[in-house]
Amino acid sequence: MKKAILVHNPTAGDGNHEKDDLINKIEEAGYEVSYFSTDDLLLKQFLKKKAEVIFVAGGDGTVQKFTQLMIEAKDSELQQVPVQVLPYGTANNIATTFNLKASEEAIEAQTSKTGFDIGMVEGLEEAHFFIEGIGCGIFPKLVRTMKALGDDEKQDEITRSLKELLKLIETYEAREAIIIADDHEITGKFLLVELMNIRYIGPNIELAPNAETGDGHFELVTVRNEKREEFKLYIQDHLNGRNSGKKLEDFADLQKVKTMRLKWKGKDVHVDDEIVENYRQQEIKVKNQQGFFTFLTP
Repeated sequence: MKKAILVHNPTAGDGNHEKDDLINKIEEAGYEVSYFSTDDLLLKQFLKKKAEVIFVAGGDGTVQKFTQLMIEAKDSELQQVPVQVLPYGTANNIATTFNLKASEEAIEAQTSKTGFDIGMVEGLEEAHFFIEGIGCGIFPKLVRTMKALGDDEKQDEITRSLKELLKLIETYEAREAIIIADDHEITGKFLLVELMNIRYIGPNIELAPNAETGDGHFELVTVRNEKREEFKLYIQDHLNGRNSGKKLEDFADLQKVKTMRLKWKGKDVHVDDEIVENYRQQEIKVKNQQGFFTFLTP
């Protein structure tokens, strides 16, 4: 029988995904399952196992935690094993990029293999890699805002985030940035600078439509101060489920890059879904490490 490892975050999203149910689904697909919870102090013991596939059940943060352990285990044979995400988080931006579902049928349906790059980071004490993206400006400010507001059971988390984002677009003070994208210098005052490995950010906003996770490049997305109103209309379309014809290219500059150097003249910086608390306008360096993972996708 084929062997599988299941790395599960039991508290991801609404928590409506029980350990036994997940194990049964994977066993019914023909696997012998070794189960590991992200709440377990012995989580990294999964690195000693052998498997034909690794299932990661949770949200984007769960995939990030899993990646951290895989990076630390530099010589693990598991780095060659394909990974399938079972999305049970709130935003699930990684799974949305791959059009992945969490259903029982999806476990057997993913037959394609897609490379997944990671970004290696220098200049920050808090983080040395990313899987989704790194950036500054409005989106890390949104993360701070949502954490300060706390939970609200009366309102959908995605909708609530979009409403707060609209408020921020109106009031956020654009900051100066110096960017060296490969060998090209970019300067100005920006509402956001994002270097993205996947297509979606924050509350399921498609900010990098040309991002391909295994092509050895990231997508650099910048929005200048003078494009504030166009940006706002784009997010309003998202919130209201309409299409006013406002396109991403109307307000954002997009380009493919392998490396980036960045100085942000502000304090709002993030790596994946984590805020950099002690950013002091130092230079950040990023380079692409191509094909760190192989993901199973539709």
